[in-house]
Amino acid sequence: MKKTLTLGLATLTLTGAMATTALADDGATRADIDRMLKSAQDYGFTHFDEFGVDDGDQFEVEGWGEDGSRLDVDMSMSDGSVLREQKNQGEVPDWSLSSDEVSKALDGAQKAGLEHIGSLDVDRMGQIEIEGYDAKFQELELRMNRETFEVMDVQQDD
Repeated sequence: MKKTLTLGLATLTLTGAMATTALADDGATRADIDRMLKSAQDYGFTHFDEFGVDDGDQFEVEGWGEDGSRLDVDMSMSDGSVLREQKNQGEVPDWSLSSDEVSKALDGAQKAGLEHIGSLDVDRMGQIEIEGYDAKFQELELRMNRETFEVMDVQQDD
C-alpha cells in the first residue's frame, strides 16, 4: 500500500511538472507581448530583430538602441524587470523592425489566426517569421513579407 501511494504521488508530481512545462511553451497573448515590448522600449530598444517567450516567464529580446548599440536582454514576464543584459557597439541595420513595424507584423499574424505568440524573428534578407499557437493551441509558423507585412505562408503542426 505504501509503495503504491508513493508511486502514485511520484506519477502525479511528474504529470503536473510535464503539464506546467507544456503550458510554459504556449507563448503569450498579444497584450502580454505588447506589454513586454513597451518594457523593451523603456529599456532603450528602438529596433528589433528577434524576441520570444522562454519557459513562460522570460521575455528574450534582441535588437538595437537609438545610438546603434546591439542589445540582448532577458526580462521577467511578470514585471518587465531586467534579468540579463548585454550591450555592444553597433549600427542599426535597415532590415531590422521598428516598434511600429513589429506591431504591423503582429497585427498580420493575428489576422492569420495566431493568438498566442511564441517568437518573432526577422533575418538579414528581411523575411519575418512568427511562431505561436491558434485558439485551439495548434502550433502555427507564419512567414511574412517585410515590405507589406502580408502573410506569405502559414504552416500548421498537427
